[in-house]
Amino acid sequence: MNPSLRRIFGAAGSWLGLIAFSHAADRPNILWITLEDTSPHFIGCYGNPAAKTPNIDRLAARGIRFERAFANAPVCSSARSAIITGIVNERLGTGNHRSAFPIPDSITGFPTYLRKSGYYTTNNSKTDYSTSDAGRLIRESWDESSGKAGWWKREEDEPFFSVFNINSCHQSRTMTWSYDWYRRNIFEKLKPELRVADGDFEIPPFFPDTPEIRKHFARVYNSIAFADHEVGKLLGRLDADGLTEDTIIFCYADHGEAMPRGKANAIGLGYRVPFIVVFPEKWKHLNPWGEPGTPSDELVCFDDLAPTMLSLTGTEPPAAMTGRAFLGKHRERPRPHVFLCRNRIDETAGCSRSITDGRFLYTRHFLPGPELKPQKYFDVADISRILRNANRNGKLDEAASAMFRTQPHEVLYDLEADPWEVRNLAADLEQAETTSTLREKLFKHLVDIRDVMLLPEYELSRISKNSTPMEHGNSLTEATMTAIVEAADLASRPEVSPRILELVRSKNPIVTYWAATALRNNPDYSREGLDYRDFPYAPARIEFAAARFFYDGDAEARQILLRQLRGKNLDHRLQALQLIQSFGPKAAAFEDALKTSLSSGNYDTVCSAEMILHSLNGREISYPDPK
Repeated sequence: MNPSLRRIFGAAGSWLGLIAFSHAADRPNILWITLEDTSPHFIGCYGNPAAKTPNIDRLAARGIRFERAFANAPVCSSARSAIITGIVNERLGTGNHRSAFPIPDSITGFPTYLRKSGYYTTNNSKTDYSTSDAGRLIRESWDESSGKAGWWKREEDEPFFSVFNINSCHQSRTMTWSYDWYRRNIFEKLKPELRVADGDFEIPPFFPDTPEIRKHFARVYNSIAFADHEVGKLLGRLDADGLTEDTIIFCYADHGEAMPRGKANAIGLGYRVPFIVVFPEKWKHLNPWGEPGTPSDELVCFDDLAPTMLSLTGTEPPAAMTGRAFLGKHRERPRPHVFLCRNRIDETAGCSRSITDGRFLYTRHFLPGPELKPQKYFDVADISRILRNANRNGKLDEAASAMFRTQPHEVLYDLEADPWEVRNLAADLEQAETTSTLREKLFKHLVDIRDVMLLPEYELSRISKNSTPMEHGNSLTEATMTAIVEAADLASRPEVSPRILELVRSKNPIVTYWAATALRNNPDYSREGLDYRDFPYAPARIEFAAARFFYDGDAEARQILLRQLRGKNLDHRLQALQLIQSFGPKAAAFEDALKTSLSSGNYDTVCSAEMILHSLNGREISYPDPK
C-alpha cells in the first residue's frame, strides 16, 4: 500500500481519509516558523530601526502583520499546551511550567485532525506540552517530530503542515549561558553587516543606560538577528523546492522577550508576540484582511491557532477548543477580549490572570510578588546580577527599582500610549470604568472556564491520581467556583477583609487555602483566635504556619515547615520553600533542611533551596553551558 494511504487509513480508520487525500492537491501547505522568546519591540517591521531582521521584515511586507497577537502564557510549555490543544491552561490544568498532569483522552493535538484529512505533519522539534500525556500528543500529532523533520519526507503532491522552532533567540542564548558561549556561537557566526553594536539602539526606559546593560541588549539583538538568518535559510529551502507559491506561512514567537520584565511576567512584555501570516497568490482568497503589507489590529491568542488550522484545512473545530478560528471555512468574528495567565514558572510561585482588548491590558495578581522574582534560570544571568546589585546599593531610579518591589494586586496598562508599561492606570480615576469593566469580565471568565489553576498544585496532583484537572473543573458548580474566586480576590488585596476569618472556616478546602494566604499579609489576623487545628487541609496549614513563623517565630510553625522540607510530598516541599524564600534572614532557621532539599532530585525544589541558600550565605549559583 502507498505510504500516504497507509498513514491515512491508520489515522482516520475510515474511507473519509481516502476522500480527503483525493483532494489533497487542492489544499494549501502550511509552514509555521516559531521564534523563541521574542517581543515585537525587537523586530524591524514592528518599528525598531536598530533591528537586523531582513527576512522577517520581508515576510511582513508580503503578508499580514498582526499588532495585537498574544501568547496565552509568558512561558514556553504553558503557551505550547494551548497551541497544540486549542484550550487555555486555566481550563486544561496545564498552566504550571512543565507540569505533568494528565488531560482527558478525548483531547488530542490538532495536527491529529490534519493527519486524518491527509496532511503530512512534522515538528522540528520542540514539544514541551506541559502534561503527562505529552507522549500521546506527540504520537498522535506528528508523522515525524525530530531535529531532522520537515516537509521533504512527504509523498509527492501530499500537502504538509510543518513546524520549525528557531532556538537562537531563546533565553539560554540571550541570558543564561555564558557571554563567551554567545560570542563563539552567535556573534562570531553573524556576518558583520548583521551585527548590532552596543550603541545602536534605545534602552527600555525602566533600565539604567549603562555599558553593562547595553552589552546585554546587544546580545539580545544579535541573537534575534541570528534567528532571522535561520529563518532566511528555511525560506530559501522552501523556495528551492518550488513550494513557496503553494504554502501559507505563519511566523510568530512563543511569548515575549527573555529580559527582565519580559518573559515570565503577566504584562504585555511577557504576553505580546510578533505574528505574521503570508498568503501566496494562489491562496490569497483565504486572506480576509487586505493587501500584502497590511497591518491587522484583530485580536489573536494562541488558543486560536488550533481551530484556525482545522478551519483552514476544511475541518470544523471541536467544541472543546476555547479559541476561535480566524481563517478558513469556519472563521468566526473577532473576539473583543482574550484571556491570559501566569502560574508557577520553575521554582517561582505565581497566580496571575490577565485580560486584554488589544489596547488595555488588565492583570490581577492573586499571589502578588515582585516582577523580578528570584529564579535560578534567570538569576544566573549577568544582567540579573547587575540589576540586583544596583538595587541593593540604591543605584536604580523609581522605574527600575519597581521591578524588585511587590506588585500591586491589580495593574492596568495602555499598550498603545505606554508600550513599555511603566504607568499603572488601575488606580487612575480617568480609567476607573475601564478597570472595573475588565475586572468584571475577567472574574466572570474565571468562573465560566472553571479555572482549575486556582487550585493548589497539591490538589491538582491529588485529582490526577484518578481523573484529570479538566474533568474535575467540569464537575465544579458555578457556586463553588464563584466562592473560590471570591476567596482568591479577597486574599490578594492589600487590605485584609474581616470576611477572611469566615472563609478560613469554610467547608471548601480550596477556599480555606486562599484565606490562609491572606494571613501572611496581616500579623493580627494570623493571631485572631486561630490555631493549627483550624487548618486540616495541608496547603492551608503550610500557609498559616508560614505566617505564624514569620511574624512570631512560632516553634510549632517551624516544625510544620521543617516536616514539609524533609517529607516525601514534593508539592508540599515546594510550597514551603517558596514561602521560606520570602522570609529573608529568618530563613536561616531552616538552613540544615534546605541543604537536605538540594538532594531531592526534583529540579524545582533543588533550585528553590539553592536560591535561598544563595541569599543567606552567597552560595554560588550557575547554569552550565551546553557541551
